[in-house]
Amino acid sequence: MKRKNRGFVVTLDGPSGAGKSTVSKLLADSLGGLLMDTGAMYRAVALLSLESGLERPSAWANLARRLSFDVDVKSGVILVNDANLGDRLRGEQVSSMASRISQFTSVRKVLTGRQRTLGNRLSKRHPVVVEGRDIGTVVFPNSRFKFFVTAQPKVRADRRYRQLKAKGVKGISVASILREINRRDRQDSIRKVAPLRCPEDAVIVDTSKMPIPQVVLFLKNHIESKLLSV
Repeated sequence: MKRKNRGFVVTLDGPSGAGKSTVSKLLADSLGGLLMDTGAMYRAVALLSLESGLERPSAWANLARRLSFDVDVKSGVILVNDANLGDRLRGEQVSSMASRISQFTSVRKVLTGRQRTLGNRLSKRHPVVVEGRDIGTVVFPNSRFKFFVTAQPKVRADRRYRQLKAKGVKGISVASILREINRRDRQDSIRKVAPLRCPEDAVIVDTSKMPIPQVVLFLKNHIESKLLSV
């Protein structure tokens, strides 16, 4: 890849369980670039809100405005006010709080601006891969490289079932997971704030019958072919 083409943003949107997170990490590594973990930004606001006892959307938004975000180029970790918050972002209470605060437009507006600013700055020197549900439609609508990564609900349910069984979780079934996936898909598609939508100019990638390495190779080849056509 030529030096002049090293900087760009790649967006990966799609439903839960389609393999976006795994594909995004491997794609960033394959491109010699960075993965920008937007979820960690919401988790950071959640963690610091819990520690400060903040309970209102306006307070969460104000907190988000006071935070600075960066990516450690060597580790790929999101830095919050120049600090690596590490496993503190991964607790169950933080996850629940992050899901709650992400539903408020005031918070999303602040963090969308932070994500766009950080991604644009990093992409001046590195390929930057960003995944989510509104990345290609809202956060980086002008990205040249947009993908919508999806899979059939039954396949996603099977994958999730195997993951949970491997972790020793009991009392689950593919049928119950499938019902939850279908419910979440409907909820994500119709919600007022950041609904799940496929960007009109995105390449749709169905991972139902594709192993992860093949998906990564397809995305990388597509990106490099477009870079070479410039």
